Amino acid sequence: MRSKGFTLIELLVVIAIITILAALLFPVFAQAREKARQASCLSNLRQLTLAMLMYADDYDECFVPAMDEANLMRWHGARSSTSEPFDPKRGPIYPYLKNGQIKLCPSFYRFARGSIAFEQGAGGYGYNEQYVGGSPRSWPDSLTPASEPEIESPAQTIMLADTATMDWDMMSGSGTGTIIEYSFVEAPFYEAYGNLPADPSMHFRHAQTCSVAFCDGHVKAMHMQLSRGSGWTYPDATFKHKNLGFVGADNSLYDRQ
Repeated sequence: MRSKGFTLIELLVVIAIITILAALLFPVFAQAREKARQASCLSNLRQLTLAMLMYADDYDECFVPAMDEANLMRWHGARSSTSEPFDPKRGPIYPYLKNGQIKLCPSFYRFARGSIAFEQGAGGYGYNEQYVGGSPRSWPDSLTPASEPEIESPAQTIMLADTATMDWDMMSGSGTGTIIEYSFVEAPFYEAYGNLPADPSMHFRHAQTCSVAFCDGHVKAMHMQLSRGSGWTYPDATFKHKNLGFVGADNSLYDRQ
């Protein structure tokens, strides 16, 4: 009697079929996982935005300052020296959150390979420091945040978003291109300095979209509309390759009008 079993050819056919099915299904699973991360990210941004709005209610309708002059406070935390990471428990919105993990994007560290002290602690989110957490005036007047009445169209003014930047040493004029944390959403142009172009910081890491929160409290995923640099750091193509860009070609979605 012949024992029943698979021949070598049959086994190879089965393995080939499994390989083909895996190749077809793995991208679907990856997309589903990224959708789940994006949903979590949007929820985080929604809670951060509500904390910002509660802060404004308690401080005469003034938004959270984006940073201080000594570089020891950011909207998301504070520290005792510039060589330390920012501690979320010492930040201005922590009393409204009681959770430092909310400001951690679940997809950020899939892209980031390191951080440096001057930004460590942002967690992958940034604040519109030119128009909401600050002013489109020159330093140090730029540190003065907006008040709620100054934001003419809250539903069309970005407050927070997925952000990142690439490391760059201003002294040597070089960098490695490593994605690191960054605390701010940069508009395409610096209004206070004659509309000089800015390097992008919005990070389109969720299947080529960026999670964005607006001053009225709503959040949504947005696609990149422009990617180009200031001309002082990396080439434009590098920013595009790193998924860094802007959601508009001008400052209209960032400014107070």
